[in-house]
Amino acid sequence: PVPDPAWREFDVGAWEGLATDEIIKLFPGEMEALVAGEEIAPGGGEQMSAFAERVIGAFEALVSSMADGDRAYVVTHGGVIWKLASYILRRTADAAPLIPSFNTATTMITIAEDGESQLSVFNDASHLDHVSVQFGPEGRMVTLLRHGQTEANLGGRWQGHSDSPLTGLGKQQAKSVSTITPSIAALYTSPLGRARQTAQIIGDALGVAPTPRDGFKEMAFGSWENMTFQEAAESQPELLSKIYEEGLDLPRGGSGETFSSTGTRVAETVASLIQETDGDFVAVSHGAAIRAYIVHLMGMSFTERNRFSNPRNTSMSSVIYAGRGPVLASYNVAPHLEV
Repeated sequence: PVPDPAWREFDVGAWEGLATDEIIKLFPGEMEALVAGEEIAPGGGEQMSAFAERVIGAFEALVSSMADGDRAYVVTHGGVIWKLASYILRRTADAAPLIPSFNTATTMITIAEDGESQLSVFNDASHLDHVSVQFGPEGRMVTLLRHGQTEANLGGRWQGHSDSPLTGLGKQQAKSVSTITPSIAALYTSPLGRARQTAQIIGDALGVAPTPRDGFKEMAFGSWENMTFQEAAESQPELLSKIYEEGLDLPRGGSGETFSSTGTRVAETVASLIQETDGDFVAVSHGAAIRAYIVHLMGMSFTERNRFSNPRNTSMSSVIYAGRGPVLASYNVAPHLEV
């Protein structure tokens, strides 16, 4: 390991060594201002803008020192990871709705060929499943889990509301993820076959019967259902160009759904189930639907979606619904795929 002071936690001045309730009492309004993302120096310590500049500078210097294909690991602090994730998501002007990272959790950032940074994994603490930990707001935990690999996934086809069976690997992925699925009060699923098949495997392992909900369906692709990107480009080149080159969030295939409406649909479904269900729950859904939901909750637009990677098959993404609104607890966590 190479020590680098640029990766230190932010200096909290007179807050050092104090508990949160003591800070609130001794420094009225400061904690609330920090949580709201205001430009302050906690406890008279480091100005948050200077902290952001230091962390972003350390990250960019590290990236510039790496060759294609290189990996770098940084052992750092919760505030640093929160600030860096906010930077990757371009949420630097306000407080990004992300919980502080768990101790020893992993967050992964991928640098694309064009130099753009992408949040690939956020706050993977799956190895702590049996350790009592609680950071961030207390509330209801909702976990969205993508279905297992399908035949259409292998062919690079947009399945949308059409369907394709799980591959043998997809079934194994569902069995594997059931061993790390969090304790839940209920299990919901998209009614599409690939999601129901995944949910049934998980439900059998957990002793919970999955309940179908239309709101967790994949984004509808209209006339592009079951097509590859190339086939869609050949069938409607102008429409595809407007969406994927000009960044216009138009209905897919002319008669399908938009990315934004899909995110709103999933968010409304989750909000409804929060009222209906006692305790935490898991919902088996789809790649575009899950990413659209997370992008919606983060207040991001369709053109900003690629700041999050597409969720991997049987990866889990969790959101805490608390008093101040939903906050992202983890994204694209799938340690069972890396064994």
